Order: sequence, then structure tokens, then C-alpha cells
Amino acid sequence: MHFRKFCLPSLILFAASALVSSAQTPKPLANTDVAVEGLYQTTSTASGNGISVKATHSAGGAAFLRHSYHWWLGYEAGYAYTRYTNSYSGQPFGVQTNMHEFAGSYYVHGPRALGIQPFATAGVSALIFSPSLNGGQKVAWQARPGINFGAGVNLPLLTSHFGLRVQYRGVYYKTPDFEQTRYATGAFRETSEPMAGLYLRF
Repeated sequence: MHFRKFCLPSLILFAASALVSSAQTPKPLANTDVAVEGLYQTTSTASGNGISVKATHSAGGAAFLRHSYHWWLGYEAGYAYTRYTNSYSGQPFGVQTNMHEFAGSYYVHGPRALGIQPFATAGVSALIFSPSLNGGQKVAWQARPGINFGAGVNLPLLTSHFGLRVQYRGVYYKTPDFEQTRYATGAFRETSEPMAGLYLRF
């Protein structure tokens, strides 16, 4: 009897303590989301050193991971890929290039209205231009730093943890020359990437 009187309150106290501890333990993926998106690439024409370079339009894909550490502020890591051809004035053939973008950005997000949440991003990118085997004119790959920026909205679908993301992203960088004088404009240009895809929030 004495054992029961002692054990029952102790078990209740232990269970309550465990529940409180569990509630206070931070979840490793809390305030984190991942997204997969398709993109459409357009790039401005740039000129310099008597050379102009124009890029063809293309489609591609991107993946992002975001974490919010404040109700309005967080960070984003992303990767984007597309392939297009850079045509340089005075050259008979363009350089078909795989463009890989590795990006790190801050992002700010506003309050939700009717479930829709606006956001904006800004950060830096590492761009790798890798000429294709058949259309790359046998030039070497090249890396360029860039500045990225964007804005968009999250649109929840049925639940706040899953939805549609629509955004515009831009990247500003120096045109690739592949260490070849014939391609060296020395100019900067902007690549525009309208995007849409799905996100999953943990």
C-alpha cells in the first residue's frame, strides 16, 4: 500500500516532466522548408571591347533550402541549372554552356494574408560555366561570382506545410570569356529566372 501511494504520484510527476521536456526540446527542422522549382532563363545582351554577347533562352530547374531564425528573417541555400548558348559577335559558332549556380542568400518574409506569404531574397552566387562536349568549342570551364536577388509568394495548398511557390530571381555577373581574348567583353549582364514550383515546410 505504501509502495502504491509512493509510486503512483511519482509516475505522474515523471510523465508530466517528460511531456514538458519534450515540448521544450527544439525540433531540428522547425522553421525549415525545401522547394523544387522549374525556371525560364533570359539573359541581357552585353557589349564591351568591341564584342557583343547574346544568350539564347532556356529552361532549367532549381532546388532551395530555407531556414527562418526570426519571424521575418532567415537564410536560403540554393542550386540552379540550365543550358544555353552564348553567341559572340565576330565568331561563327556560339558556345553552348551548362550554367550551374550555387547561391547563399538572406531572405525576408512578410505576414500571411489569406494564407499567402510574400518574401524577398538577396545574396551572393558562385556561377560555373561548363561548355558542353559537342557545342562548347573545346574551351575550358570558368567560374564567376555574382549577386542574386528576388521576390515572390508562397501559396499554401490544403495545408500550411505544403504549397506553390512563385518567384522572380535575378543574377548579376561578369560575362564569361573562358580565358579567351575573342570572348572577353569585360562587361556585366543580368540573367533573369522566373520560377514556379512546390515547397514543403517542416
